[in-house]
Amino acid sequence: MNELKQKQQNWPALTWDETDHKASIGPGQSRPVPGAKTKMFKIIVKPVNSPQLKVQFEAENARRAKRYALNRWPGAKVLVLEAVKR
Repeated sequence: MNELKQKQQNWPALTWDETDHKASIGPGQSRPVPGAKTKMFKIIVKPVNSPQLKVQFEAENARRAKRYALNRWPGAKVLVLEAVKR
């Protein structure tokens, strides 16, 4: 009877269309490779025909954070705001 309860998240799930033939999803394309030294970055993403998103995710540097966002949301406008201090 001691079932583990999943912790409820207070934020919406970030989703993208995995069937989009233009998207590049996977380690080194839409996220860092396992074991890479990363920082957390605040990013604004404006996908085509969708509302603007404010997201945070890990990347090696600001240039790669932008690349990862563009690979997740092809054709989007991406603005890297800042690295987040942990």
